[in-house]
Amino acid sequence: MPNVAIVGGGFMGTTHAKGYKNIGVNVVAIADIDKKAMDDFVATYACKGYSSASEMLKTEGSNIDFVDICIPTSSHEEMVLLVAEHDKHILCEKPFSLTLDSVDRMLAAVNKKDKIFMIGQVLRFWPEYVQIKKWVDEGIFGDIRLVSAFRLGQHPTNPWYADAKQSGGGVYDLHVHDIDFLCYLFGDVSEVYATGKKASNGCYNFVNSTLRFKNGVNATAEVAFGITDNYPFSMNLRVVGEKATAEFSFSAGFNLEDLSSAKNSLVLYQNGKEPEKQEASTRDPYEMEVEYFSNCVKDNKKAIVADPLDVRRSIEAVCAVVKSLDSGNIIKI
Repeated sequence: MPNVAIVGGGFMGTTHAKGYKNIGVNVVAIADIDKKAMDDFVATYACKGYSSASEMLKTEGSNIDFVDICIPTSSHEEMVLLVAEHDKHILCEKPFSLTLDSVDRMLAAVNKKDKIFMIGQVLRFWPEYVQIKKWVDEGIFGDIRLVSAFRLGQHPTNPWYADAKQSGGGVYDLHVHDIDFLCYLFGDVSEVYATGKKASNGCYNFVNSTLRFKNGVNATAEVAFGITDNYPFSMNLRVVGEKATAEFSFSAGFNLEDLSSAKNSLVLYQNGKEPEKQEASTRDPYEMEVEYFSNCVKDNKKAIVADPLDVRRSIEAVCAVVKSLDSGNIIKI
């Protein structure tokens, strides 16, 4: 298996590292400007630690096959361009970036180096979402008449999430999950209309979006990024069709990390048949995500499932949602 270096030893960096450890990928180094986070990571994963990604890449370059970027969104572009210059494959945590111009600069830089590149849109690997995607592709719903999704979570404690210039707020950091997966299901968006409310920090953290897709499907998505204390992290996806309806429902404990008390179900309802409850997956979707990318690097194959060019359209849709929130208008894409 290939060797990975991680930039950012916070929640997502350590989540990815656990996955790598479980699948036998060697974490050779961590770069983090937070010395405590770096030291804790080094102690846990027995790797080398660096205070800067540039120093890590210069020193460990020959030992690194790919780099996993898990830092604030506003720094994604700078880091992707740096890693590309060092000729390494790249897994970059979602959201891709906060603007389409930034996305396009990143795509151009990586394409110039002909490196494998993927965005960590984990729902594309989440088993229940993967099953719904399979059903959509197989056409079991017939004419799709109604699609809805929601994602409700408490606000992270790390202060950078509260800075719209760094994270984009809930509309980019949390809402993007559902918008990206809806684009993965149905393709290009033709127009969006969104209503919402800003939090006291100026971030759009409470949003309802309506998306019209070019294939004729209409969908709604709801996000709360900072829901009431102790409300369990919850997500839902429902697809209502002419012939069948599917619903996935997930509720964690009092926060996303409390997976031991999580409840999830995926049920398929078909006309003339008994409801079919799918067996719940017990494997960590983040582990499945990093395993997929590690295998792409090992086999030198393009990361098709979360191809950045495909993910670009979900950022285009999120940018349109923000324009709709700002203007109160329907935004055509």
